[in-house]
Amino acid sequence: MRVRPVALTIAGSDSGGGAGVQADLKTFTSLGVFGVSVITGITSQNTKRVGKILEMPPDMIESQFDLIMEDFPVKYGKTGMLSSTKVVDCVERKISQYKLDLVLDPVMISKSGYPLISEDTVRNLSRLIKKSILITPNKFEAERLTGFTIRTTEDLRKVAHHIYKNLGINVVVKGGKFLNGHDFAIINGDELELSGEGINTNNLHGSGDVFSAAITGYLSMGHNVKDAITKAKSFVTESIKYSLSLGGGSGPVDPFAPVERVIEINQARESLEKLVEYIEKNKDKIKKILSNDDKINVGYLTEYGDYATLAGGIIKYIEWIKVDGPIVVNWYTNTIFKALKLANKKIGISISIGDELLKVLEKKKLKISESGIYGDVILVDGVAVLVADTLNELEEKIGDVLS
Repeated sequence: MRVRPVALTIAGSDSGGGAGVQADLKTFTSLGVFGVSVITGITSQNTKRVGKILEMPPDMIESQFDLIMEDFPVKYGKTGMLSSTKVVDCVERKISQYKLDLVLDPVMISKSGYPLISEDTVRNLSRLIKKSILITPNKFEAERLTGFTIRTTEDLRKVAHHIYKNLGINVVVKGGKFLNGHDFAIINGDELELSGEGINTNNLHGSGDVFSAAITGYLSMGHNVKDAITKAKSFVTESIKYSLSLGGGSGPVDPFAPVERVIEINQARESLEKLVEYIEKNKDKIKKILSNDDKINVGYLTEYGDYATLAGGIIKYIEWIKVDGPIVVNWYTNTIFKALKLANKKIGISISIGDELLKVLEKKKLKISESGIYGDVILVDGVAVLVADTLNELEEKIGDVLS
């Protein structure tokens, strides 16, 4: 029997799919955690604006809690949009009843600037905050909670200490793009500084939700609070780095990107392993496109910019071919990497510029290019690189050269 850790999101629904419950559940799934949800409200929104908010009645919120806790082994939950005092009070009762460890994300305003919580509700959040194990306000939410202004990383640190001291709660204050992705946390009295990459993008819709959901997911997997925060920081940074330009406003971050990136790296390794097998099976023919004491190599460039190649390349010595591995990823780049970037292709092999290649080019079976546009063979730094979109396509092109 297969099981997964279970994590709970208590949040509003985003019809645009980039934030709220939708972002939380995508994050849980990407981490290998089974997500369950208590929907506190329904929003009509897209990347540009929020249209309307329909708040769930307290009895419906309670019913969702009860049915989930009746059937699922939930220990950790996280909040998103809690739009009114009634909703906050309801969530507080249920958190206490079921003794859930809560990560509180005090969502107050949408990325499009729409207020998602009233001033009265902000004041009433304090009781729920004190029953949480962690609060994750961004710069603006922290300013609203404390009345302080955050302009520098030192301000970020001081506000984090103020919240920890006055509310008695572990806290991560997020600097966001205004402080180059720099965050500051106080966990059980210890400082935890989280530096950012300063990613230049406006596609930040759902970034806070993904961060708090990732923390909750990692906690559900058995990590302690500090480790969960550190891992979640890396996860959300990658989700922002590879965010999506969807819609006409602030595009969504992509919580599937960290998973897909690993998948593509594995596909790169697998494709190069098959290409090396092809070369070894056809070594007598491959020798035709290798000069004595010459070296060729293979390479694969993923959609995420990760590059795989052989550490040593393929060498011809007299009548012998040696494949010098292993396959390494992001260890170094070579002319194949440059050629794949120029041609916007995935897989390539460098070949000697000899009679075999020139004959094929003369017959116009393959096109040669220095700019990389519409070329099968790309010339980079005096090296010819045969490029293609897929392994099968590349093998066909190698066959054209060897035929």
